[in-house]
Formats: sequence, C-alpha cells, structure tokens
Amino acid sequence: MLLIYGEIEYMRKKRIKDSNTGYLIKLTTLLMTISMLLMMCSCSLEKSVVTDSGADIANTSASASLTTKKTPDEPVKLTMFATELGNEKADDNVIRDLIAEKTGVKVSEIWMTGQYFRNVIDGLLESEKLTDYIYVNERLDEFYEHGLLVAWDEYIEKYPNIKNLYTEEEWDMLRQADGHIYSVNIPGGTIYEDALIEGSELTNKAGFAVTTCCKDPDIAFKFINDILSEEIMDLRFWGIEGVDYNVNPDGSYYRDRDMTDNWNNKDYEVMHVCQYGSMPRA
Repeated sequence: MLLIYGEIEYMRKKRIKDSNTGYLIKLTTLLMTISMLLMMCSCSLEKSVVTDSGADIANTSASASLTTKKTPDEPVKLTMFATELGNEKADDNVIRDLIAEKTGVKVSEIWMTGQYFRNVIDGLLESEKLTDYIYVNERLDEFYEHGLLVAWDEYIEKYPNIKNLYTEEEWDMLRQADGHIYSVNIPGGTIYEDALIEGSELTNKAGFAVTTCCKDPDIAFKFINDILSEEIMDLRFWGIEGVDYNVNPDGSYYRDRDMTDNWNNKDYEVMHVCQYGSMPRA
C-alpha cells in the first residue's frame, strides 16, 4: 500500500503531462481504489487473502463490511469511510472501548489521506464495495442513484433518538424522488471539492448514510440511536467525568486547564478521545 501511495504522490508532484495523461489518470484511479478496498478489508476482517495477481481482491472486498457476530466479550465491528481529514484511533482507544461496552458496537473510521477526492469516489461507485457507513459531500446522491444506500424510514420510526434529530417537516425535506430518506446532514465537515486540495479546506454540510454493503442494517441504525443518548453524547464530546471534565453544583460541565490541554492534544486524542464526529449528534 505504501508503494501505491508513493507512486501516486510521485506522479502528483511531477505533474506528469504527456500523450499518456489519460492512461496515467486511469491508472492512478485504479491504484487508489485498490488501496481503499484493502484499507476497508483491514478494518473489518480478521483475515483476508489477496493473490499476487489481485484476482481475489473483489471477493475479499465484498465481505469488507460483514458484520461480525457479537460474543459476550467482543463487540460487533462496523466500518465507516469519511471524506474528511481525521486521526486514526489507537486500537485500545479508551472512550471508543467504553462506547463499545455500552452499545455492543465498535466502529473503525477510514479517513481521506490526501487522495484525489473525485477519483476515490469514482472508484468506490464503480466497485460498489463500501463500508457500513459512508460520509461524503454532495456526491452522495450518486450513491443513491447506484442503489447503494439503505432507506432510513423504518428505522426513524423504530428508534426515537434518530427520529428526534429533525422535525417531521425537516425529515420530509430529505426525501429522495422515490419518497424515501437515505441520509442525514452532518454540519461542519471538512471535505474535498474536486481534486487534491493543497493548503485549503472546504467547510460545508456533508451527507451521512448506511450502505447496502452493511449485512445487518438494524445493528447499524441501533448504534446511531445509542450514540445519540445523553450518556454516550457526554462520552463523545465531554469524555469521562473526573478525568476529562468536572460537574458544577448546578449540573453544568466544565474543564480545568489541564483537562482542556489534554482534550486538545493530538496524542491524547488518538489514545483517549472518540467523538465519532462524522456521525449524527443530538
């Protein structure tokens, strides 16, 4: 995978321009798609086999979002791809593990790492091998058009925390041409517009959805409902009481200077903080 990214970065820096430009663009897209699929597999599967010829990549990727069966000591593992920058969590991230204990689900997040956004999305649409959750910009409609998104309607009625995200009128505004709802908006995401962005960001609303590659959508939607509870929202955005924040006599939360410094520290974030920031919030 490092070699794949090395080749892509080399071609980007050199700004290759010759009669084979079209071929090189297609090659870059292919390489990036393969690397994305491999990352998805590594997050969701305990074992995967890819032959030297790459013949088994498609079969391996088809199981990338397979929901593992929960045992008393092991949470269900789901995956999410997000078109924004983010820090990979440590395997034993403290708050993510606490959330998993309380909900029975652990989500591995796959982030953009400087790839060409357009090419990555094109590759995902062509392969139709996706993570359980996906968080992208306005191109989410293309995933709907390809039939790759799960409708939310029955789960909105089943799970009250999800239903309370919007009013009835606001939910209706999210309906697609077929009358169903396939995504919700997550404000404030840092997303890519059309190419590799150097030194700039685009801040906008992005769409969050459950994909048809998720083998058990009910588990995926139940987890969304669970992380919208007050208890899990506190864990996501405040942390652990007495460690990351304190409570005033009036019930309000606050952080002292040390707590604030820790919460804003990147190393501490990797080991301790888990906001699931690309997922819905109450």
